[in-house]
Amino acid sequence: MVEAALVFPLLLLLTMGAIEYGWLFLKAQHTTNAARQGARLAIRPDVTTGEVLALVDRLMAEGGLADSGYIVTPVDFAAVPAGDPLKVEIKVPSAGIVIIGASFLPVPEWLRASVTMTKEGP
Repeated sequence: MVEAALVFPLLLLLTMGAIEYGWLFLKAQHTTNAARQGARLAIRPDVTTGEVLALVDRLMAEGGLADSGYIVTPVDFAAVPAGDPLKVEIKVPSAGIVIIGASFLPVPEWLRASVTMTKEGP
């Protein structure tokens, strides 16, 4: 009984930490996917910034991150000249997506995903 009382809190702590980190990794993957798909659309020469942001918004909403306060940079994808690298970066504050919010677990302040592709042109 004493052994169980000593081991159970540690086991519970380990389990909650695994759940929290697993959730963060899942949300990081959703963010990376949204950045990749946004970059694939943004490199096209006929795309508008509104189309790229709408796609990123839809993918972030599908990943459950619509209300997380994420930031997409750069804002003007159409201004990048053809042949230049175009970088799409999405930053998500981790405070809005943690499950437990336990202060004893070290989590990053921001989840970041960036994808760089070359802008296509005529």
